[in-house]
Amino acid sequence: MGITDTQSFSLVIRDVFFDALTGDPFFENYSKRKNKMLSVQHQLLPYLGVYIIDETMLPDGDANAGMIRFSHTLRIGFSVVVANNDQVVAEQQIDAAWWRIMNRLWLDQYIMNLFDTMNPHTGQPNPDNTVIEGITRGVRRHVFGSTALNNETPLAELQYDVSVFFRTTWPPIITDDLEEIDVTTVVGDEPHDQRPPIKSKYLFDISRKREPRR
Repeated sequence: MGITDTQSFSLVIRDVFFDALTGDPFFENYSKRKNKMLSVQHQLLPYLGVYIIDETMLPDGDANAGMIRFSHTLRIGFSVVVANNDQVVAEQQIDAAWWRIMNRLWLDQYIMNLFDTMNPHTGQPNPDNTVIEGITRGVRRHVFGSTALNNETPLAELQYDVSVFFRTTWPPIITDDLEEIDVTTVVGDEPHDQRPPIKSKYLFDISRKREPRR
């Protein structure tokens, strides 16, 4: 039983990004969180957040043909907050953080592998080999402010969100056994309404299922 039996691929992808940045020396002294449930207090600075923003699911192919298939676009948000009285240095700090995120994630040959995410250096793949097909969009913002009206703690924040593309398929779970087949055929050269049909019935004994070969 893997993690994706109980958790979504989206949560797994968010955690993969979070864990990769958490283990990076650049963010060693940062406070880190995975969601916005709690507010960011000044004592937590510098701060790194990796969040799920939203997710769009569109049909992968014709919506009314075959099994259910989705094309997912998952938006992951990165927030980096630093405190610095020098506005120039503050912007350089959040720009460096953004550049480190770009280099750490998008250049990773294992996280972004389309076939096998196994990292031979750590012996670990993305959980359940969860595959990311691509990054379809990215938006970066620099936000400046303070934690109090007296400008006691001048803040600079990097807001970076990316659109992560992947697919899922949802084949139906068939629980009904095939127990009987009725076949009706008509043979001969006479008109259809003058030819007696031949009916056959095939019954299957489901109590004698063949065990899988070991």
